Amino acid sequence: MSDIKLGVQLFTLRDKCKNAEDFETTLKFLQSIGCDVIQISAIGDIHPEIVAELVDKYKMDVCVTHKPYDRMKNDLDALIHEHNLIHCDNIGIGAMPGNVHESFEGVSGFIQKCNEIGAKMKEKGKQLCYHNHAFEFEVYDGKRTFERLIEETTSDTLHFIPDTYWMQVGGVNPAEYLKKLKGRVEVCHFKDMRIVNNEQRFAECGTGNLDLGACYRACKDIGVQYIVFLQ
Repeated sequence: MSDIKLGVQLFTLRDKCKNAEDFETTLKFLQSIGCDVIQISAIGDIHPEIVAELVDKYKMDVCVTHKPYDRMKNDLDALIHEHNLIHCDNIGIGAMPGNVHESFEGVSGFIQKCNEIGAKMKEKGKQLCYHNHAFEFEVYDGKRTFERLIEETTSDTLHFIPDTYWMQVGGVNPAEYLKKLKGRVEVCHFKDMRIVNNEQRFAECGTGNLDLGACYRACKDIGVQYIVFLQ
């Protein structure tokens, strides 16, 4: 396969993307340092057509977004149109709602809805993607929530945006766990973790305790197309 493309999650730069002027300044800076891959998340209330204009102006490849779950349920056609404007096929959920993941039944309802939304997106040439934190590794009735997300959806209805930091916090080996997701990951989040005063903390990639080299090799093995970095 071709080399994995590396990019930046704009959540890291969200304070520099609160309005159109700042968003343009940020994209211009990223272009100047040779970065042409971004994930759009947590930017300000900027009109979609302006976002698209600036993405095109600075020749950014938008590999995925994070968008509100409520919009996926209630405003899907407009959401798909906005992603067409920025030439992005992957629409991500940052996390399932808190009241949903607190029970086996709640997760069941969420999975059912994801299958419905994912099928509608697929018809329009888009892919629903789910980004994990640590709570997806909680066990209900003998089953991890993340395992249910894998097993009770299909590669058509749901892909994943695995997060190395949160997989580690959730108690699994990120490099090994990535192998479960072969064929269902276009974008992987790389974050590192260090231990300070017996507690985990975010760390600049390459300075913490995670074996990101092994994670990178796993990403190549399972067909990941993009790795985006967060701080």
